[in-house]
This record gives sequence, C-alpha cells and structure tokens, in this order.
Amino acid sequence: MSEGAEVPDGRPEEVGPAPWLALACLVGLILSYVVLTHFTGELRTALWGEPGTVTAVDCRTYDNTVANAGTSTSCSGAFAPDEGGPSIEVPVDGDVDAQPVRAWLVDGASGTAYVSPTGWAGVFPVGLSLLLTGLPVAVTVNHLRRARARRQRVTG
Repeated sequence: MSEGAEVPDGRPEEVGPAPWLALACLVGLILSYVVLTHFTGELRTALWGEPGTVTAVDCRTYDNTVANAGTSTSCSGAFAPDEGGPSIEVPVDGDVDAQPVRAWLVDGASGTAYVSPTGWAGVFPVGLSLLLTGLPVAVTVNHLRRARARRQRVTG
C-alpha cells in the first residue's frame, strides 16, 4: 500500500483547495477593491454623508470644443448642514433645477455635496464587491468541507 491516502476510485485524495480557488479569491478581492475605489464619493455619501440643504447654486458651462471635449458644467453652492452650523461653499453634483435642494455632503468643506444620491450609488458597489469577494470564498469553503467529509469517510 502507498503512503498517501487512497480513495475508493484509486485516485489520491486532494489535500487542500485547488489553486484556482485561491486565485479566484485573490481576483475577487482585487476587483472588489477596484469597484469600491471607483465609487468612493457617491458611495460614502449614500452610506454616511452629512444631510443638509444647498442654496445659491451657481452653475458655469465651459466650452471645451478646442480640445474636442464638448462642453462641461460645474456647479457650486452654499451647503447648510441640518444639524446647524455655518454654511460652506462646496462643489455640487446632481440636479439643481429647483432650489433649495436636499443634498448630502462628504468630507466637510473640501468635499462635494451630492444632490439626491441614487440608491444604486451605495447598494450596487457594495453588493457587487460582496459578490466578487464572497462567491469565491463560499466555493472554497464548500470545497474544503467536501474534502474533509470525503477524508472522514475514507479513514472512518
């Protein structure tokens, strides 16, 4: 008889998870990091931004046709926190047609006030990151449980 544990079909038993499972976990972690860093501003706003009101919004349109980039619009306004305190001038992102507008501020005076951050701004990146990270981990754990159960059946 050989030194390694043998299973009934004659193949040696796998000791640990397949290398592709570890690679899938690593790729999932990297992709979830990329997703979370790409959505950082609106994600933080949707999850724990400071609520308030933006008034006196001033928007400027810039002509970038020389650089073949079309036009862009930049807005700023005075953000007043709901909890009181002084108004601060911040960049504003979102639909500012009807003023005053409800907004959520991220990072104090240096941040951006997001007008009505969408639900997917917080739910989608977090959900996608959990899926990218959790699915390979769940498959790895399931693989380890099956290997342990198979090992116990052979030895017991």
